[in-house]
Amino acid sequence: MLIVLSFGSFKAFAAVLSSVNENSTIMENLLAEYANWNVNVPTEQLPEEGNQCVMKTGSVILLLDPFSKGTVTQTCNIKAGSSLLFPFYMGWCDNGAHDLYGEQSYRKILECALDSDKGIVTMIAWLDGNKIVDTKVDNKDVYNLKVMYDNFPQNKIYKVILTPSFFNLTLTNASRFASTTYEKPDDFAYSPFNYKAVAHCFCGIVSNLTNGNHELRYKTIIEGSAGLAGGKGWDQETDITYKLNVK
Repeated sequence: MLIVLSFGSFKAFAAVLSSVNENSTIMENLLAEYANWNVNVPTEQLPEEGNQCVMKTGSVILLLDPFSKGTVTQTCNIKAGSSLLFPFYMGWCDNGAHDLYGEQSYRKILECALDSDKGIVTMIAWLDGNKIVDTKVDNKDVYNLKVMYDNFPQNKIYKVILTPSFFNLTLTNASRFASTTYEKPDDFAYSPFNYKAVAHCFCGIVSNLTNGNHELRYKTIIEGSAGLAGGKGWDQETDITYKLNVK
């Protein structure tokens, strides 16, 4: 999800870099990995096309970006001991996009990525029917994030992650964003092409799932984004459930 706006003072710019609650290199690298996977998932592999397990396996398993998906249920087999990363609301921007093509300023691309997560955001997650995340934030001013409530303060599941510098976003011709987002899709029509990117995420991470059947559900409600994306905004409610057979 990308949109371009320009705003913010240098002081606010510096503040947002220190406002996230998880800035470890591991989380930053995971978010970069997530963006690279998500941008290249072709349309025919999405749940809208009937697929029953959309994920990327690895040291941490990456789950479906819920944006614009509505209510979705997935069934997957995974290995015992796996950890899962899932986004409630994730934005990224890169210098291959319209109005940012060739841009070398981290700050400008950061502003775009932050704006992609704008709005009042309610985030709830359940594991095996037990609520594990329940928070609401006012992010209409992306340089002044306000927590409206958090019923599980300081838990280690909910993460706000920001890449503090550029990472390489590698586009392939399978990307479902090619025709809508990128200024020159011929860059990657015949071979992968690297752009400079920044990502921001209201994310969750669940660690070390044990043997047996588990269910992870994550729900996001986005409000107050009207006036963005050409005046239309992207207010929505999404509800994703993964039924996990862990062996």
